[in-house]
Amino acid sequence: MNPNMTDQSTPNIQLSNGRLVTTPLDVAGHFGKKHKNVLQNIEHIQEYVPEEFWRLNFQPSTYLDERGKEQPCYTITRDGFALLAMGFTGREAMEWKIRFLETFNRMEQALRVGRETYLDRIEKTLFADHPKWKGVRDALDFGFPMETILNMTGYKHRSSVYRAARKMERYGILVRLEGQRKRYRWQVPFKTIKGNSVRY
Repeated sequence: MNPNMTDQSTPNIQLSNGRLVTTPLDVAGHFGKKHKNVLQNIEHIQEYVPEEFWRLNFQPSTYLDERGKEQPCYTITRDGFALLAMGFTGREAMEWKIRFLETFNRMEQALRVGRETYLDRIEKTLFADHPKWKGVRDALDFGFPMETILNMTGYKHRSSVYRAARKMERYGILVRLEGQRKRYRWQVPFKTIKGNSVRY
């Protein structure tokens, strides 16, 4: 390992604009490289990867050096780091690759748990305020036909079920099947209400 780093050293992974990122400064410090050389590696990568991948995973930024002068830098996502670190070889480099990826994994898991907890709270509040919604959601989950859903929930009209479903979708507790414009994940189609197509 780099003699300036202890076994307890942890990669500096931060949340920026909703994404976990690191910087070439941190990569250089942990891998025992010069920052300018890591920047050169990043610029070399840019020549070979699609523009979209580059834009998503290497965001140009700046930092202030010890003299207070602004210097070029980047924020790097997990995928960007994985690509950058491919060129680093040796046992110490492998140890740091693993440590960086483990830190990314831990933080991603923590964020997922946090989001799930937040959605759970939203769901409980909404179901308390709208008791019929849970019945609609559960019925859609099991793929029950509309008549059964109406009987289960006490709604009298299909339009009430569709309105409840659309509201739950907006709150994120009901999810459409990706790519299916008129279907929910639970395969209940948007049919017609009194002969008219349901529109958003």
